[in-house]
Amino acid sequence: MGGNPKKQLLGTLAMNFKLLKVLDLQDALLDQLHEEIGNLLHLRYLSVKRTKVKIVPTSIGNLHNLQTLNVQRSFVTVLQIGILSRLHKLRHLLASSHITGRGVKIQGGIGHLEELQTLRGMEVNDHEEWVGLLTIKELENLKQLRKLVILNMKREYGNALCTAIKKMKNLQSLRVWAINGNEILNLHSLSSPPEFLQHLYLGGRLEMLPNWISKLDNLVALSLRSSGLTGTRAIKALQALPNLLELYFYGGYDGEQLCFAFGGFQKLKVLYLRFLKGLNSIIIEEGGLPVLHLLRIGPSAQLKEVPSVIRNLRELKSLFFVDMPIEFLDRMKPYRGQDYWIVEHIPNVQFAFKDKGGLFKSYAPQEFHDAK
Repeated sequence: MGGNPKKQLLGTLAMNFKLLKVLDLQDALLDQLHEEIGNLLHLRYLSVKRTKVKIVPTSIGNLHNLQTLNVQRSFVTVLQIGILSRLHKLRHLLASSHITGRGVKIQGGIGHLEELQTLRGMEVNDHEEWVGLLTIKELENLKQLRKLVILNMKREYGNALCTAIKKMKNLQSLRVWAINGNEILNLHSLSSPPEFLQHLYLGGRLEMLPNWISKLDNLVALSLRSSGLTGTRAIKALQALPNLLELYFYGGYDGEQLCFAFGGFQKLKVLYLRFLKGLNSIIIEEGGLPVLHLLRIGPSAQLKEVPSVIRNLRELKSLFFVDMPIEFLDRMKPYRGQDYWIVEHIPNVQFAFKDKGGLFKSYAPQEFHDAK
């Protein structure tokens, strides 16, 4: 049989299964979509996640009933003009590039997708700054959005994004990643954040914590990456969040000391203190972090001693030290290390390291010292 059998199979599907509603090609050995896929007029769900598909054919625009388009971790980097223009029923657009880790550029605009509830992995950076700014402004029309992931943001787009987010009254999850770790996320002009926001992930320098974050009474999880925050003001602003369960710092704090005050973070169960290079001490006042279950620390080369205040975290079930110096870990030798008394009450203590393949391996203290 001549030709590409995979392509022929899709063509056969399009011709013989015209009432098909779901086509999930995730992980398929596929590098191309057949143009005739546009004949599946009843299709509601289409996924090419984790395939080698590079181009979404313009015939997709014929799928007026399509509600979900998933091109995550494929080789799709652009959705060309005309593809989305007629997909008025689209509710979930899931996109991100497998090969670059960047978002997917959407040509021709998205402002007409007024039923969209999920927009994940949209690339807003463009060589022509006005193009990226126009894309951000079109988000103002997407008032039904519940989940939004924006990649490669520039400082100049910040005010326009804040204006758009203010109109997303149903937004529950927001992720914004700057174009690089040194780019400033200008998000201070958001005066009225979405009331029901539960998950917030910000990647990029903030200079100072936006005031509106402390107003997020329904926030459950907060992640700050490369934020460059310093001093105690930022922590104080966060500790009163009434429903915060998870807090992740990935290089998000540049100060030497972290202080968790009395009565702070009353519901927090998960705390990550990762890549805090300048951190040399952690203070937890009595009554702070009362229900913390999981604490992950490191790498923090300036932290020379195991913080003794960990002893006061009576609900702590798991403690991970990641890529910490050997001298630091030696202080927790079972029964012999000078800081063992601090961690002996914790059921699960682990020392984690990346192997040559980039994967983490974890050791209990006894396993680690036996293996040395």
